Parts: sequence; C-alpha cells; structure tokens
Amino acid sequence: MPEASNNAEFTFRIHPAGGGMEIPVSLLTQSLTTLQELVQLFALKEEGRTLRERLRLPDEFKKKYILQCRPPAAGSFAISGRVSSTASDLFAAEQTGRVMADLQEFGRAAVERNQPRLLELVSDSRLRHRILSRFVTLSPPPGSGYRYELLNGAGAGIQLEETLPARIEALIKTQDPRAEVQTVTGRLEAIAFSERRVTINYAPKGRWLECIYEDDLEPMLLENRRDLIQVTGRVIPDDDGHPKKIVEAEEIRDLDLSPFVLGEVVGENLRLKLSKQVTLTPALSDSEQLICLEYADWDLDVFAATRLELFDELKEQILMLWAEYAKEGDAVLSEPAKALKARLLRDFQEVGNG
Repeated sequence: MPEASNNAEFTFRIHPAGGGMEIPVSLLTQSLTTLQELVQLFALKEEGRTLRERLRLPDEFKKKYILQCRPPAAGSFAISGRVSSTASDLFAAEQTGRVMADLQEFGRAAVERNQPRLLELVSDSRLRHRILSRFVTLSPPPGSGYRYELLNGAGAGIQLEETLPARIEALIKTQDPRAEVQTVTGRLEAIAFSERRVTINYAPKGRWLECIYEDDLEPMLLENRRDLIQVTGRVIPDDDGHPKKIVEAEEIRDLDLSPFVLGEVVGENLRLKLSKQVTLTPALSDSEQLICLEYADWDLDVFAATRLELFDELKEQILMLWAEYAKEGDAVLSEPAKALKARLLRDFQEVGNG
C-alpha cells in the first residue's frame, strides 16, 4: 500500500502539441470527468466495494469524493484542486488522501508496465480492468501530439503520453486474454436504456448487431446517436468472416477521425524528430471498417481497425521507411527510392534513442 496521506491535492497539466497556446474544451472536460471517475473507482477500493453489480454510485458516496478545481493560473494549462467531501465523516480526509495516493501509485505502475505492482494495488480483476480502461481515456488521444501530467503533491508526477494507451492495452490483454477479439464499426441505430443494450448497423452486410454497454457510456452514446461507433469484443463470424453476433463487448467508443499531429516518432532504439510539425487527416474506408492514412511525400499508406492500432501502424511504417531508405546507401537504391530518401532526410532528423 502507498504511504497513508491526508494530502488530497492534485494538479493536472496539459502540454499542447508543438508548444501551442490553445486546447479544445472537449479535451479538458473529458480529462477532468475521467479523473473524477478514477477517484470514485479508487474510492470503491478504499471502502472495500466491488464491481459485481452495475456501477451506479449512491449519492452519499459521490458527495464523499468530489473533485474540486481552482481557477487556472494565468498563462497556464495546469488545473489544480483537491478531492473533498461534503459528508459528515470523521475519517473522510484520511480516506480521500489515501484515494489520491492510490491513484497516483497505480498510474505510475501502469506507465512503467509494472504488472506485479498493479495486482498488488488492486486485487479485484474487474475493478483493475475498469481502472486501466479509464487511464486509457485519461491519456492523450493517439496521434494528437499532446502530453498530460498528473501530480498529487506526493512524489514525482505521472507523465501521460500518447503512447500510454498502447501500453495499457497490452497490460489488459496480458491480464485477461480473449480469443477472437474483433473491432466492429457500425452506425448506432437504437439504445435500450432499461436493458443497457445498443444496436449498430454493420454496413458491409447491412446487418444489425446488438451488445450490452456500461452505465458510464450513456453520455457518449447519446452524443453519437445515428453516428458511427466502434465495438471491440468477442464476435461469432459468418461463413465469409463477417461478424454475425457480438458475444461480449469489451469496449465501446466513438469513432475518432480527428487529425494526427506528428512532431516526433519514437521507436525502441530510435527517436526521429520532424523539422516541422506534420498534420495527417485519417479517412474511413468504403466498408467503414478501416481507418486509413495516406501521405504521398513519404509514400505512406497505412490502415487499421482502430485509431490506437492506426497510430502504431503509422509509427512502425515511418521507422521502417527510415531504416530501408534514409539509412540505406544510394548505390542500392533506385531513382524513385533515392527521391524518397531525400524527402525523409529533409523532414526527419535522428536525435538519439527513444
């Protein structure tokens, strides 16, 4: 357990892409809403509750763990505040302090991919899975160029970078391996609130598919009614390999086609820095099942089912192009390959290990 503390203070910083001076309001509200949910999830652990039932916290519980924000300092993207309680509980201050200490320690273990520490901090597998998925939401969107930082006054801050969702996805798969997991993109056609069931239209077959959702997804579903959403889970395919039934939905998200902002590309032993920031706009394939990116200057053509997977493919292809063209001698390259090498060397600079 982290050392007990009465310090329920926090600071959340957003570092915009390329040192920019503005951030979207939606990004800020999503971050603070997710941080509030993380506080409540760690409060479940603090009070010995589980996720065996639908996660709908009673009002008196919500009042005990409230995220309060102070006005931001001029010229700063740092939001500071504390977790406070309106409940008449003598131990509330101690509990909110422990909740923030647990949150910070768990986040640090997730960033470091310290699986044993994650299991030690949150032994309940369902609660741990839910917390990890919320840290994915708290992280910058893959390809956005943003970087977040979370501090709570105890120890070093947590650096939440756009590579964190991929690391957490790997942790989730390690904890709970699933067979035949697939992401299905479809237009949201119906929501049955009493049953927590959504129906999507899978365009390639004109097929309607149903799945169950968690309570906290209702705002997102309402915002995207009649729009495309993505469901990741176990599916039963038909004879042609198309999804026939969604057996179990592990994640439901809106379809994010916002631009990718590249300032650098980091590999295992390589870091490439761009001479100037490049913005790439993804598009949906005709089947609506793949997100695609093209950039003729680098002979770039990548596609994947989800934004996170597309971001990984984008980085891998750029690193591959650098190794096979930019680092290769002219003697073995064709004229088109030499031209591509020149464009890569013009746009990228190798600045050391990642």
